[in-house]
Amino acid sequence: MNEERPDLAMMIGLHKLAAQQGDGLVPELYEILTRRARMVEENTNVAEFPTWQARPPVRDPFGLAEPKEGTILAFPRATSDAALKKESA
Repeated sequence: MNEERPDLAMMIGLHKLAAQQGDGLVPELYEILTRRARMVEENTNVAEFPTWQARPPVRDPFGLAEPKEGTILAFPRATSDAALKKESA
């Protein structure tokens, strides 16, 4: 699952190597990289859902079709309904 992502240990190692020469990562980015590694170590029974591999839904989750732009619905006129009622009565 982690094969497509860069190895965090390698990224941290590169950061430390660059920090020796004075051009390492900013502390905030270093914290983000180490925070994820810490979370993985502390929560061994939790797996990350691979959202980068997940397929988007085919339909709207509620089953409703998206309204199409420019669609005009024809409704019967009130006068034609009244005329039909008079003829049938």
